[in-house]
Amino acid sequence: MINENELHKQLVTWRHHLHQHPEVGFEELQTSDYVTAALQEMGLEVHRNIGGTGLVASLSVGDGTGVIGLRADMDALHIHEDAPDRDHASTRAGKMHACGHDGHMTMILGAAKLLTESRDFNGTVRFIFQPAEEHGRGAKAMIADGLFDRFPVDALFGAHNMPGLPAGTIATRSGGIMASEDNFVISIKGKGTHAARPHMGIDPIVIASEIVLALQTIVSRTLDPSVPAVISCTEFITDGIRNAIPTHVTIKGDTRSYAPEVQALLEKRMREISDGICQLHGATCGNPPIPKTHQK
Repeated sequence: MINENELHKQLVTWRHHLHQHPEVGFEELQTSDYVTAALQEMGLEVHRNIGGTGLVASLSVGDGTGVIGLRADMDALHIHEDAPDRDHASTRAGKMHACGHDGHMTMILGAAKLLTESRDFNGTVRFIFQPAEEHGRGAKAMIADGLFDRFPVDALFGAHNMPGLPAGTIATRSGGIMASEDNFVISIKGKGTHAARPHMGIDPIVIASEIVLALQTIVSRTLDPSVPAVISCTEFITDGIRNAIPTHVTIKGDTRSYAPEVQALLEKRMREISDGICQLHGATCGNPPIPKTHQK
């Protein structure tokens, strides 16, 4: 009989420890050790170092041939957690579980504990812990390392935390539910000059600002209103100083969408807008990214 209070305490302990000790992509060594120890305490055999720091444990009950996988990501983000009043805040400067992967690991550990104790199913469940989700290479690394050859599944399930939903609620739907991510870099080359003589240069900050604003019209004026997509510019990098207009500006960001044709359309329109605005001002677009010297 599973004691719900004890299970709740265990879940909190796991999650707080993982939150306090974040590790970024492919560096999840202590995280992997911690998860492995928890699974082994449940009596499960753990297979490690799959695609780097990834690991898998399997539980078979009865004679059923069905196999499902439950997957959690393990990596944190390069974000500093400023939460001095939080007892379980990150202990590692510049690293934080800001996307909730500490919670995802806790969910799968909780499922493993429930299933190992209840054993009320017929078949096999695989508990899969994946590294390096944030930059998109961890799943590919595990697959390339033979994940599904060694541990085949009929279906694979994952979940993502969703702040704002009531506790105990799960949201799902038919078809796509989590958007794909495409990163972009837009490099603009103008002509640097003294800040007091803007007429002698080609100001890439003004040009880049026009591009950032114009990109927001793609979703509102190019896509069908029923088609979801997002374009976010998240970095604005220059080689200027306080009293000098720069020569180079780099815009970085990402897009989110659900279909290949939408991905292609976003890229096409982003290129057209960026090239067009640069040509309008006598600048060029598409140079290699510049060193990250100054951020505006």
